[in-house]
Amino acid sequence: MDWNSDGTPDLVSGERHGYFNVFIRHDTLMTGFRHYKLLDSTELDVGMSSEPAVVDWNGDGMKDLLLSEEAGTIRFYDNRTSDTWPMFQDFTELKDLNGRIEEFRPSPYIFDLDRDGTQDLLIGTAEGEVLFYDNVGTNGHPMLAAPETVRTVEGIPAEPTPPAMGAARCGFGYWNSDSVPDFLIGCGAGTVELFLGALPVGVAGIQRQLDARIQVRPSTGRPPFRITAAPASWLTVYDAQGRVVRTLRSPGPGEAVSWDGRDDAGRNARPGIYFCGDKRRAARLVVTPPAR
Repeated sequence: MDWNSDGTPDLVSGERHGYFNVFIRHDTLMTGFRHYKLLDSTELDVGMSSEPAVVDWNGDGMKDLLLSEEAGTIRFYDNRTSDTWPMFQDFTELKDLNGRIEEFRPSPYIFDLDRDGTQDLLIGTAEGEVLFYDNVGTNGHPMLAAPETVRTVEGIPAEPTPPAMGAARCGFGYWNSDSVPDFLIGCGAGTVELFLGALPVGVAGIQRQLDARIQVRPSTGRPPFRITAAPASWLTVYDAQGRVVRTLRSPGPGEAVSWDGRDDAGRNARPGIYFCGDKRRAARLVVTPPAR
C-alpha cells in the first residue's frame, strides 16, 4: 500500500511483540520506520501479535489504522495529520452489534464482500476460520453486524488445509475478473490457497433475491417492525444463517404485518441481520442493541 501517497507501493507490518512498522520504498531500496511512534512520541505498541489493516475507516478521506492484538480486540487509530504521513494517538476498539469483538490473534482485512457499497470487516482467526462482519452502517459511520463464518458452496467453513494448521491470514479481491469476490488464505504451515467465488456471497444458506416490493419499517432499529408486501403466502423471518426465526401471517395487498422481534418460541431475537420474505424473495432488516 502507498503509505506516503507518493505513487509508490510501501510496506506496513505488525510483529510478534505488538509493534507497528512502516517501510517506505525508494526505487529498489526501503527505509524502515520500526516501532512507529504516536503523536506524543511513544511507541505504538498493542502488547503482542499485532496485525494491521490500513483504510479510511471514518470516511474523512485520510488513511486510518486498524491494529489487532493477541487477546482478540481490534483497535481503530484515527489519522490526526494528513494522508501523506499518517499519525495517530488515541484509539477505540471495534465492536459489532453484540458488543466487543474478541477473536484470539485476529487478522483483519477490509473489503466490500457483499458488494453493497460499504466496506466490511473480515477476520482470519487462530482456529483457521474467516469471519465476515457486514457493515450495516455507512463508510463514514461503520456499524458491524454479528459475524458469519465464510463458507464454501457445500456449507463447509473455508479454512486452510489441513484445518489443524489454523492461523488464517486472508486477502480478498477479484482473482479471475468474473465480478464475484475471491480470496486467498494462508496458514501456519506456510501454504497459500485460493478460494474462487461461485455464488453471491454475504449470507450463508439464503439464496433469495432482495425484492423492493417487500418493505420493512424501520429497516434498521428496534422492534416492532412493520412489513408490507405484495400478496404472498406466509412471510418468514430468517436469521443471517438462513434459520427460521418467526413465521408471520400473510398481509393482504397494501396491509402491514408487525414483527415484535421475538422468535416462534417467544424469545427476543439477538441484534444482527435478518431477512423477511417467502421462498423466493426477501427484504433485509437489522435489529440493533437496546439503548443504554
